[in-house]
Amino acid sequence: MFLIDNHEEGEKIVQPPYNPIREGYTFSGWYKEAECINKWDFENDVMPEFRYDENDERIFEITYLYAKWDKK
Repeated sequence: MFLIDNHEEGEKIVQPPYNPIREGYTFSGWYKEAECINKWDFENDVMPEFRYDENDERIFEITYLYAKWDKK
């Protein structure tokens, strides 16, 4: 899992996170959810828009990218 904490809403992630290493596995890319269904497209995907509560206060949310692993 990789925490994205230095990007604004609507921005692209210009530099993909490093490719992690895990013994006995091959790294298969970064995904939007822990189940690794939707791969993050660094060319087109952007950070989500900010959300606000009923008092117009910004709701703090964290965006994560999840590493997909394939057994060697």
